[in-house]
Amino acid sequence: MHDEPEIGDADAAAAILAHIREHIGPVDSVFHELEAAGVAVDIHHVPPAKGRKHHTLVTTGLSDRQMPEGAGVGYGELVMRLPPDWPMDEEALEQDAASWPLAMLKALGRLPHENGVSYDFGLCVDGGLPFDMAADTGFAGVLLAPPVTVPDAFWCLDAGCGKVIDFFGVVMLYPDEVALARSEGVVALAHKLDALKVTELVQPGRKSAA
Repeated sequence: MHDEPEIGDADAAAAILAHIREHIGPVDSVFHELEAAGVAVDIHHVPPAKGRKHHTLVTTGLSDRQMPEGAGVGYGELVMRLPPDWPMDEEALEQDAASWPLAMLKALGRLPHENGVSYDFGLCVDGGLPFDMAADTGFAGVLLAPPVTVPDAFWCLDAGCGKVIDFFGVVMLYPDEVALARSEGVVALAHKLDALKVTELVQPGRKSAA
């Protein structure tokens, strides 16, 4: 694990921002991580607009360092989408009910570098994340999957400096869905999630796929 960010991170961050603008839309605000012990995971917010009905959250900072040995990708970042009526104003984000997606992305962004978790598509994570903040939703796990609600061209970025970044869609899971992935495998869960059109778009109150 590296003690310092790798050379070329400023260029990579600029490439990610350009990638967001090109394929999703202009960034309206950035939620900075000001007191990070390791990598600083920032979250870029693209709000709904004409032709774009959802809020989109994309991280930078996770790809400052290479993934741990055994990961399925060299570098990664995270994508989550929120319904158009999700409160994103400063006052609302003081409450867990609105701010938990931001906390979830920041915690996910730190896991590989602080805890040695090797990320790959199809990975289920149900520990080390602030699920207590999302208690009202019943979510208790995360699946890393292709971010199917954004254009395919966004899924992977050659950021230069020898850095190819894959973008993981963060799919929120119920406890019985996590149990299904453990007992029958992630492929079985993925088929059931696909049947219900469950994606990285957060859908509080949705039907369980298990």
